[in-house]
Amino acid sequence: MKKLSIICMTILAVLSMASCRGRDGNANVASSTVTVRQSDWRWVNDCQWMVEIDYPAINNNVYNHGAVLVYMKIDGAWSQVPLTYFYEAEVEDGYSNFASSIEVATLNDGGVRLFWTESDFYHAPDGPGDKDSYDFKIVAIEASVYSHRSDVDYTNYEAVKTAFQLAD
Repeated sequence: MKKLSIICMTILAVLSMASCRGRDGNANVASSTVTVRQSDWRWVNDCQWMVEIDYPAINNNVYNHGAVLVYMKIDGAWSQVPLTYFYEAEVEDGYSNFASSIEVATLNDGGVRLFWTESDFYHAPDGPGDKDSYDFKIVAIEASVYSHRSDVDYTNYEAVKTAFQLAD
């Protein structure tokens, strides 16, 4: 019986460690990079694209009193969402310039929704933007930490990374 108990505890420990893979931070701050592919987006509201990302680190404490920060990687740097994304894409007659609005909504049950609206409300058949995929960084900060760190520039991912000792 004691052997079975040790085996069960070992399995639980391994499963607990595996569920945290890909997440950076500490007990009060969690950070992950999520790649969203063109096929992940859904056309909604007849005017914009949406993707829902599950993120269990967003609990009631974070949702109600902490912070959920989302950044999008553009040209090698992280820019905070919401943002306006400018890009050039190929069209029938050559290339054209586009502007897109990207917004975020935090879900109280552990996740975020990203909304992508093209400036001309264009419904591209394959998804939004000019790339096959986009990287987003999600940072969830517990209230106990967030309320005591007014010195951090939360619009700047590098400042957040340094303040909370996050690895990329």
